[in-house]
Amino acid sequence: MISKIKSIAKSFWYFISSKVFLINLGILAIVLTILFFLLSMWMKSYTKHGSSLSVPNFVGMDVEDAMRASKKNKLNLLVIDSSTYNPKVEGGLILEQSPVPDSKVKEQRSIYLTISKYIPNDVVLPELVGNYDATNYARKLQRKGLRSQISKKIFDANQQPNTILYIMIDGKKLTDDDISKGVSASEGTMVDLIVTEQGGTFTDLPDLNCLTFSEAKFIISTYNLNLGSIINDATVKDQKNAYIWKQRPVFAAGRTIDIGSPIDLFLTQFKPSTCN
Repeated sequence: MISKIKSIAKSFWYFISSKVFLINLGILAIVLTILFFLLSMWMKSYTKHGSSLSVPNFVGMDVEDAMRASKKNKLNLLVIDSSTYNPKVEGGLILEQSPVPDSKVKEQRSIYLTISKYIPNDVVLPELVGNYDATNYARKLQRKGLRSQISKKIFDANQQPNTILYIMIDGKKLTDDDISKGVSASEGTMVDLIVTEQGGTFTDLPDLNCLTFSEAKFIISTYNLNLGSIINDATVKDQKNAYIWKQRPVFAAGRTIDIGSPIDLFLTQFKPSTCN
């Protein structure tokens, strides 16, 4: 048995060490090397391996102009969203893009755009009944794409300060009865709030934590207070939409403050995890 195994092993060794086998093995290695090289070249050509384009900055451009420019850059532009209507911004302007400018992408990559609206939508004003607090009502208006401001304060010793008495749009007075029947306005419309005040030298200290900077500024004005120092942390790129993570003086329930006092705001770009 052992001698038979030795004989088989000896024959196998003679075979793999023969000149014919070695020549065929060399030919096979050369053929595989050539095939691997050709396949690699084809893959690089097919996938454009190692080649990329730098994404231009389309933000601020008219979408039609950007579409023409994208053809020269061999990119596909897709409009995926329109922002809330802004009367100060011309319709069709690119506000955001993804990927961001200067990103490296392949040819024919899709670039997704957010553009400004051409025509505002009509929205129904929120109910005033149960929402007489000017601060809360202003937030509801903002969520619907409407702007607001306190245009007049009327002394009223019987109601809490900042209580809405009525509103006005384009000079037309609207009471809670009018609004309950349904009142529509175009996005971007300014809503004037006429609110109560009680006079005196003190006002409640508002809680501004977790609000955006634009919301906090509005609330500060409704309480007859002034905006103090604004302290941005390293993340803040868009101050208007940054969040308040700290205020000075520190809020406490029932705390009052002199009318006209400044409030310092500490901003961070993203909503703090402690906020609901």
